[in-house]
Amino acid sequence: MLRLSLRWGLSLLIAGALLWSPGEAMACIPGLQWGMDSSTVEQRLEVSLETARSLDADSSAIYRVSNQHIGEIPVEKLDLRFGNQGLEQLVYSLPSESMTEVLAGLRTRYGSPVSTIIKNSDQVPQQVWIWNTEDDCITAVRAEDQKFLLSYRPSRLRPSLL
Repeated sequence: MLRLSLRWGLSLLIAGALLWSPGEAMACIPGLQWGMDSSTVEQRLEVSLETARSLDADSSAIYRVSNQHIGEIPVEKLDLRFGNQGLEQLVYSLPSESMTEVLAGLRTRYGSPVSTIIKNSDQVPQQVWIWNTEDDCITAVRAEDQKFLLSYRPSRLRPSLL
């Protein structure tokens, strides 16, 4: 009986450590983790975030980086958002002609997304695709007059809890 309790307790401890440890950011850049500080991200991307333009003045900082690639697809801009807890979000601006290939790759890797079209009377309709991978929430957005955007952030909800 004591052995069974110890096994159960050890299993629970291991499961808890896996669930609450910082997740790896699967955002097309192997080795990044949500919550990383900016200096670690600088080393990984081999860029200087100090020379990148800060886009936000509140408690979070957004830095814009160029000259990155996802595989062989050029990234026009990569915005990195850092908050009090470190790296919080990555937003890729990709060439419109890459949209089909990127969406096909995401569908192959994560399955069918939730998709919708957002229509505002005074704006161009936007197509939106969303995947929840347990670790990441991935959102792809395309409007006729804009670039194709791909956003990664840590998931706040594990689908297994639903």
